[in-house]
Amino acid sequence: MLSNEQIKSNQKEIISLLRSTQREGIENVIKYLFKSNFFIIDSSKDRHHNWHGGLAQHCLGVYKIAQKHSEGLPQDSVIIAAILHDICKAGMLVFNPNGKPGSRKVHIPGHGNRSIKLLEKVCHFKLTDDERRAIRWHMRGMHHTSDYAQHDLDLAHQSRLWKIVHDADHKDAAIWGKR
Repeated sequence: MLSNEQIKSNQKEIISLLRSTQREGIENVIKYLFKSNFFIIDSSKDRHHNWHGGLAQHCLGVYKIAQKHSEGLPQDSVIIAAILHDICKAGMLVFNPNGKPGSRKVHIPGHGNRSIKLLEKVCHFKLTDDERRAIRWHMRGMHHTSDYAQHDLDLAHQSRLWKIVHDADHKDAAIWGKR
């Protein structure tokens, strides 16, 4: 579990990074982060970052790893795709009376796509095609893809943004694992 000071520090850093993008609609996204408990919720019930404040810690960790490999990419896209790749998890996790997260499956199938829908339809935030693919496919390699989505996945695999977010997501999860 993170201390309140660590949670506040992660919150401040994430908000600062998102605002640095100067993208239209970013304040709607920030409001949603507060409303959905993004900064205090666990990343999962019993997988990586499964502690109070784990979701924000994971997303910030993904950004920090991705940023190291992002030379030549638009930095606003790196910030948005890395920090917001798991945004839908915040609204799907709730705290039980004992203070532990509950009321959802261990893994949210299609959560990349859910994050995109949330950003675009709920927060009215416009993503670039590259950001959309990096978020949608951040968990996917070449397996478990339906025929109708294969072309989009193929395009994602041609994107450096997808590659660095995908790799950073797996690296950060592996570093922290279950605690």
